[in-house]
Formats: sequence, structure tokens, C-alpha cells
Amino acid sequence: MSSKQEDILGQLSKVARLVKRDIDATLAQYSLHTGQWALLKAVSLLEPVSQVTLSKYLVIEKPAVTKTVARLEELGFIHRQNVGRHRLVELTSQARDLFQTIDASVQQAHRTFLDELSPEDQYSLERLMTQLLLTHRPVEQEESS
Repeated sequence: MSSKQEDILGQLSKVARLVKRDIDATLAQYSLHTGQWALLKAVSLLEPVSQVTLSKYLVIEKPAVTKTVARLEELGFIHRQNVGRHRLVELTSQARDLFQTIDASVQQAHRTFLDELSPEDQYSLERLMTQLLLTHRPVEQEESS
């Protein structure tokens, strides 16, 4: 890896930490953090959904999904039900009631973070991030199967 490539990936890592910090600050009022929010958002899109599917969708290890699901269940945001050999995850009514409010807060934090970039630069950044995800995500999913 060239020095320039290391610089690019180092910058990407720093930006990701800054975004996480800002989103965590926004989510603190709901007793959530970014990892939990990502899982809640995935559940809202895919429900009812198995924990295995969540692991693949979010590209995180199965034990991390299990731990996050358990914590969100304790907080009253999700519930699990056994269906055959799978445990399916769904949002609770409490989570449904709060979801739009939390999502709007997170979206505002995202807009604030990207506010200094022109729409064209935002589009370019989105295109590049999508390209990286499409290139590397299938490999990670195969490795975690």
C-alpha cells in the first residue's frame, strides 16, 4: 500500500470517528449509540428479520448483533420471537412511536456534518463510498458466513 493510499484510508477512518461522535451526541438523549441506531434502522427496513440477516446486512459479527439486540430489548426498543429455528426481531410499539423523531434528529446531524460540502461534492463522496462498499462488502459477507 502506498503512502498516499494510507493517507486516504486514515482520513476516511478519522471522518468516520467524527461522524460517529456527532451521531452519538444526538442519540444520547434516547439512551442509544450509533451501533444500536444502525441496528434499529435495519430492523425497521427488514422486519421481521433474523439476527443472522442483520449480521450480514450490517456487516458485523453475529455475537455483536446478539449483544446489541439483547440491549435494545432491555431498553424496550425491540422484541424477539421464536419462529421455527430462527429468532426474529421486530420493533416494539415504543420504538415505532419514537422512530421518526430519532431519525429526524440523526438526519439533521448528518446535514450539519455535510453542510460545508457542495451538493456536487456530496454526490461525489456518496458515489465513491458506494463504490467502495460494493467492491468490499460481498467479500466481508462471504467471510462471515
